[in-house]
Amino acid sequence: MNKKAFTLLEVLVATAVLSIMVVLLASIAGQVSKVWQDVSANNQQRSAARVLLQYMARELQAVSNPVPMPASSQTPANLQMIASLPVNNSNATVIPPEDLNPHALFWQVSVAQDISQGNIASVGYFIRWDTTSRPGHAKPILCRFFVSPTDAANFKVYKQSGAGAENWLSVLPTVAPATAPAYQGWMSDNVIALWIRFLDVDGSPITQNAAGQTMNSGYGFDSRQGYRSPTTAQIHPAPAYPPCVEISLVAVDSRTMEKITSPLLPVTTTPADFDKGATTSGSIRYFVENLPKEIKVGTRIFSTRVYLPAGGM
Repeated sequence: MNKKAFTLLEVLVATAVLSIMVVLLASIAGQVSKVWQDVSANNQQRSAARVLLQYMARELQAVSNPVPMPASSQTPANLQMIASLPVNNSNATVIPPEDLNPHALFWQVSVAQDISQGNIASVGYFIRWDTTSRPGHAKPILCRFFVSPTDAANFKVYKQSGAGAENWLSVLPTVAPATAPAYQGWMSDNVIALWIRFLDVDGSPITQNAAGQTMNSGYGFDSRQGYRSPTTAQIHPAPAYPPCVEISLVAVDSRTMEKITSPLLPVTTTPADFDKGATTSGSIRYFVENLPKEIKVGTRIFSTRVYLPAGGM
């Protein structure tokens, strides 16, 4: 009787082939898993950024009409709309450096309140870096500034000048992030930079006030100073809101967040450069391109333009 069986050599070859197949399958499975994780992280990042931009856009579109104030009352306490602008160094009204990263935006909105209490609230957004809660790590916190009309202790929008006048931003530098009250609420910890640009009806960046003076290196804005359209030179006397506000967020995914060890601070120049390419210093893409490699890979830029109902006033 002729009996057939595998030789030792055949068994060894089959085992080697099987081992190679297992290694290849494991490698493919790992790559598929990594792709899935990347796609999931990107989707979460995109969804979070979209929600943030939509929320900020809704609040900007609720901006109240600018209220003309007597010249003697045009003090930092009379907030209308202000962005990244040191208003008056002599009385500590400069937006704190830790809240400019690179930009911050504050304005007044109409809210539903008892008429006896008024219906104008202070709203704003800024980024503050937390470098103390986790040693060796730095976490950016996109904060929402909100002061209700009923918050008599901190609501300073219409406070007149003179003895006892307080800066409406005075609450920002004095409160630690860990103990921040409602008006310094946490919004997101995956946004490493907030970029704000003000545009006229032609889409050109606004850089000058109504008097023709450059506002804070060209990227600040103060509705109490009015503005001059860059394309037509038309003067919009104070108080005046811009027709359009452009908001850009530089966001990282949750895995990349764990790799950040120190604050990442952008450098800005003229707003005309904000949307330029990665080789233009001062642009958003230049900032992202020059991030550490392990951070850049998980970083995305999200932008929107918000058209104000009170714009051009």
